Parts: sequence; C-alpha cells; structure tokens
Amino acid sequence: MEYAISVRHAAKTIYPSTLKMNGSNPQGDRISFTNYYMEWNGKPFIAICGEYHYARYDEHAWDLEIGKMKMSGINVVATYIFWNHHEETEGKFNWSGNRDLRKFVDLCAARGLHVILRVGPFCHGEVRNGGLPDWLFGQTFEVRSNDEGYLTYVRRLYEEIGQQVEGMMFKDGGPVIGIQLENELNAASAPWEMTTKQGDEYLGGGASGEEGILHMRHLKTMAQEAGLVTPIYTSTGWDNAPLLEDEVLPLYGGYAYTPWSVTPEQPDQQPTGEYVFQDFHNDDAGKNRFRPAYSRERYPFACCEMGGGMQTWYLARFKVEPESVSAMTMMKLAGGCNFIGYYMFHGGTNPMGETGYLNENTTPRFSYDFQAPIGEFGQIRQSNDLLRPLHYFLQSFGERLAPLATVLPDHALDIRPETDDVLRYALRSDGDRGFLFVNNYQDHVEMMRHENVQFAIETVPGNIVFPRRQPLTIEPGASLMLPFRFDLGGSVLIAATCQPVTEVKSGEADTYFFRTPGGQAAELLLDTTTVSGLKVENGRSEQDGDGVTVVTTNPGTSALIEFTGIDGRIIRLYVMTEREAAGMWQSELDGERRIFFSDAACVVNEEGVSFISAGQSEFACRVYNAPGQPVLHLAPKSGEAAVELAMQGWFSEYRFKLPACTVEAELERLQEHKVALRFPSGLPQEPYDVLLHIDYTGNVGYAFSGGKLLHDHFYNGNPWELGLSHIHKSVRDNTIVLQTTPLRKGKVDIAKDAAMAVSRHYEGEAVALIHGVSIEPIYRLECSAATS
Repeated sequence: MEYAISVRHAAKTIYPSTLKMNGSNPQGDRISFTNYYMEWNGKPFIAICGEYHYARYDEHAWDLEIGKMKMSGINVVATYIFWNHHEETEGKFNWSGNRDLRKFVDLCAARGLHVILRVGPFCHGEVRNGGLPDWLFGQTFEVRSNDEGYLTYVRRLYEEIGQQVEGMMFKDGGPVIGIQLENELNAASAPWEMTTKQGDEYLGGGASGEEGILHMRHLKTMAQEAGLVTPIYTSTGWDNAPLLEDEVLPLYGGYAYTPWSVTPEQPDQQPTGEYVFQDFHNDDAGKNRFRPAYSRERYPFACCEMGGGMQTWYLARFKVEPESVSAMTMMKLAGGCNFIGYYMFHGGTNPMGETGYLNENTTPRFSYDFQAPIGEFGQIRQSNDLLRPLHYFLQSFGERLAPLATVLPDHALDIRPETDDVLRYALRSDGDRGFLFVNNYQDHVEMMRHENVQFAIETVPGNIVFPRRQPLTIEPGASLMLPFRFDLGGSVLIAATCQPVTEVKSGEADTYFFRTPGGQAAELLLDTTTVSGLKVENGRSEQDGDGVTVVTTNPGTSALIEFTGIDGRIIRLYVMTEREAAGMWQSELDGERRIFFSDAACVVNEEGVSFISAGQSEFACRVYNAPGQPVLHLAPKSGEAAVELAMQGWFSEYRFKLPACTVEAELERLQEHKVALRFPSGLPQEPYDVLLHIDYTGNVGYAFSGGKLLHDHFYNGNPWELGLSHIHKSVRDNTIVLQTTPLRKGKVDIAKDAAMAVSRHYEGEAVALIHGVSIEPIYRLECSAATS
C-alpha cells in the first residue's frame, strides 16, 4: 500500500525565545533558546536527559555508572535531591557517603556531562512523603504553601544545597545548567507514610492558581538567593501546573504504563494516547491534543519524564516492553520535541533511613529498578540497546532535525489508541528534506503487521517514492525513522529504508552508519550525479533511468558501501543489522570519534576503555578504523587477561579472555517458599560483581541475612535480580535467606463469628514457590588505549 503525503508547505517560524533563560560560562560557551529549541553557542542543541538518583546508589560505583550513561548517549544527568534523604531528623543534615551531592556532580563534570538539579522541596519519585521529612507533618503550616513557616524550612534546605554545589553552576564553569523547582505542584501528591495505613492521609497537592504562581516565585527567588543560579529553570507543566511565564521552561513526559490508574476496582490499564502522532508545537488545535495554558509555539516543547520504564507498584505489576521506550522517543521527536528526558534512565535502591524505610508504601521497600535502560545493579537492558542508536543520531544530526516542522497525515488525530490496523506515521521536514517516522507500537494493544508498505513524499524539488524494489514490512512493535534528501558530505541520499545513526569524519573520509529494521534488506536511493566509483559489499547496486542509483543490501547482513563524493572525498556507508546496532557504542577519545561493537558494555575514559561483560569471560570487540584516522590499539591492563587481534576489513577485532569464575554456592530448601543461599568459601571477591537471578512465583520476594531485610521485589513474572556487591557488607555468616509470600487469586472473607481478633478465610489459588537461583558472574576488564 502506498502512503502519500506532501511536505511542500512545511515551514517553521523560529525566533529568539521570550524565555528569560540564557547564560555563559568562563570558557566562552553560551546557552540560549529559540521558541523551538535550545541553543549551544548559537546552534541547535538537543538535550538528552537521563534521570539517575545518586542517593539510591553506592557512591563507589557512581563514576562507572555515569560513564555508562554517557556511553548510552545521555548528555544531561538529572537528579532529585530528596529532602528526607538529607534531613531525616530536623536540623541534622547528611551530605556524606551515598548522599554526597557534590561528589556526584563532580563526577558528572569529569565525564563531560551537564547536570539538572531537581531541588524540590517536594519531589515524589516514589519516596516516603514524596521526599518531605516526617517532621513536617503536624506543623502549624501547610506544606507546599506560601506560609512563611514552611518557606523558612525550604529556604534553609536550598541554602544547604547551595553550599554543597557552590562554584559548580554553569556561570562558574561548572556542569549545573538547570534547576527544577518543585514537582507536579497542584497536579500530584504523596501519602504521609506515618498515617497512610490508618487514615490514608495525603499531604497537600500544593498551592494553585495565583497562589501557585506566587509559590513558584518564592521558590525561584530563594533558589537564586542560595546561589542556585543557572541559565535554565524548569518546572513540570502537566495538568496546568502553575507556571512562571517567560521565566521557567515547562517540562512534560509520558508513560506507557500508568500504575496510578490501576485500582482494585479497575485492575486493567487502558491504552494510553502516547503512541498516536501529534504536533506538540502547533497552535492549531486540530494538530494535537496538547492543551497548555499558553501558546504552544511560544516555548520549546521539552520533556523530563518520558518513561524509561516503570516501577512496579503493589497493584500494578507491569512488564515493560523495551520497544515502548524507544517508540516513546520516536513519538516525541516526531511531534516537535527537541529536548528529551527520561525518568528513570538508571535504576537504584532506596537507602535505609535512620528511623525507618524511605520508600512510598505502594512500591518495594528497597528496589527502585524501574525496569530502566540501566538497571538497579548496572544491567544494560534491551531498551538501552534500542535507544543508543537514536541518541547517537541526535548527537550527530540533531542540528539537522531541530529546525524541522512536524507534518501529519490528514487522518493522524482520527487514530485512537485502540486502533490496531492503521499505519501510524508522521514527518519532520522543511519542505525539501527531512525524516519519516513510522510507529507500530501501542501499549496494551496487539498491533497488526503491515506488508507491502511504500511511501510517496511530495517535496518542493519533486516527488520521492520509496522503496522502489522491495516494499517494507512494518512488524508489530516496530518504530522507524527514515531519511529523505539526507546530505552525505555533499552527495545526496534521496531516501532510504534504514535509519541514520551517526557519522565519523576522519582525515580522508566521511563515514555514515545506518541501522536496518528487523532482518529486512535496506534500500538506499542515491543521486547518481553526486556519486562515482561506487562499491558495495553484501548488496548490489542498479542505476535507474531517472538519475537514481538504487543500492539494496542483503537481508540479515551488514553492508559496506563506498564511493567518491562530488568534491573527491571518500564517502563510506556502513548499513548495520538491527542485531549489530544493538552492540554499538560511541565515544570521543583523544579528540577522535570512536565506534565500538561489543556485547559487553563499553565505558571510555581518559585512561582507556572498561568492558563490563555479563556472564561471559570471553568476549569480542570490533573497533572501526576510519581512513586517515589513527588506529586505536587496546591492551588489557591485567596480566591474567589474554587478547587476540585480527584485522577484518574496516575493523580491528579484539577477542578477550578472562579467567572464568565459578561462584561456590549451596542452595538449601527450607520450605517451598523459602531457601537459604550459602557461600561456603565466603562471598565471592571476584569477579567484579555477581548477579543473582531468582526464579520464583509469589507476591513479594524478600532477601534477608541475619534477620535483616536487605532487598525486596514485587513479582511481575520476570526473574528477581540481585547484585551481591550492593549488599555484601550486610550479609552475615555468608548466608542469604530468600522467601516469598503467596500470590493469591480468589477472595478473602472475614469470619462473622470471630470472637476478638479478626479471622480471615481465603478461598482460591495461592502460590508461593522459589523455583531456583542462578548465579551470573559480571566481569570487568580495563584496557589501555593508544594510537598509531
């Protein structure tokens, strides 16, 4: 089926923003805004924000995990500062250990990452009281109000934060470019945990209307007086939250899974509207369902809470599909979002408080994994593999994308979330060039497969119809971004059925990397007049009579394409399979962009490359050698590691071998629902970490040692994962007791003849069973990096 659309009249009116948000640092860099996008030194800049909570992670692992975020394509780290993590007892602040905010921000700076501090005072984040200390309950004032009693405490908090990050603001040459004030003011709340089981008492949702605007004014003024002075101030914008117009950038988001909509009476979530294309930056109400209180075209549409996953809640045990995360990113980009942000990008573990647990009662005591792209114990998830190519695209080609207008087909807003048989697509274009976005993912809906798909795009220079040879198949769950009139160093890629990922500019050539959807062949239409000396490996080329050269890759293999451009420069195209793209890692090293391919996670720093391999003591890494670029040489720093090197075409292939680690452990079944996991030789000191995979069926899983709860997990059908390095200091007698409570399907009745204590009778199925525990070693190899 052919899908036709015109972009001839696509145009975006872009002008300097009315937002009073800009600033420079001593290095001469400048941040500013247009009405459509953020600028870095006067050029479009797409922020790729990832949420990571320092207080929910071991400080000794922060640097590596921040490194993983950077390698995942994140360029801005956002983090909540939970008040009750730092002042659990009134007047007693704790900024040490895992709560050392300054150290965390320093490490972000060392990795070259920007930082946005979400300073509260109310945060939520599934933290006890939304982050407010218990001692605020029962005071003479209302929290989240303009009462001077409350504001006095907030002022003291902000002053403490200001002291911790003194000298780290962007204006001082530091990494902190933004401050988020409050969170979901007048839009969301949290239970007061000391009363919720008795009275289900919620703290206030905050001031609204003019009082809400005044409250945000107080917060911004107090933040600035405390030294928290940044080019960017933000606040959450959904549900028409109070907004300081022209002073604060409103941020939005979206989740595939919404546990707050699940109740005992309504146990099944309905499909969300997040996966239906719309134009967020268009004042024509017929182009979107986005209804802010201000003109949509006045500010950039920006996000801070695109669901990187979702935390399991007691009543909502979701299994988040990895495709939901990458599809969400595609939807926001297609709709004109030039500032993306994930909540969460990195999972974590709630710390134990001085007076009790610090979780919100709807969630586990400790686990805050969030099924995030980087898990609670540093696991690289499949969602991460899908996101990295998108993030690398934004890093390399964000300047091209940012000014382009959103173009929707006529029927776009007629599509309902439940619609499963209509192909969903949209474009971003300036009338000449652009990108076609296709989405076939919808949460809570089984989407249909679309075969024989072809697109006809009417542009100012003429019509583009593609693919020409083999129509596309759009599988359920797929989301694609396809280029048209894409510049290749002066040569023209008229259209392609593969997604641009990144580029490497070296002394002798420009190399462009593309990702092919599924196991399909990719088709690339090249302007014959801009290409000479074409060579194709793992594919074929044909010239059509209209001046178009058609390159078709072999399905299921990566293709190497090389030609000479119009200025005599070598142009290379590496068209990857989806599987190969999932192992791609990009970084800058000694001023050169480097591309790695490995199933092990790669983290690059000034000292070299760290590889983190889950379960495999032997693994490979391929390094791309661009023409004219110094060849990169990797050498293990450990004498126990063996390495073999082979040159394969455009790549150097390293095969590393570490001593295999066998963890000695014994599993004793105490009851069907309870086992003891013992380490007779002591907790393993090698390898880098050990990940337990606990296969069980039950309601809630618990891990104890010496009678102390160390970790917990709400059963959702996935194995429960537990990193030993995160709990080893608390393990007693080298023994961990694992148990689960029953998962029940049925009903509970209260005995009418109960004399005193209530007697409950359960009728139905109840399962509480630990099936087994598997142990996965996590290996870490440090390599030096040199060039020749």
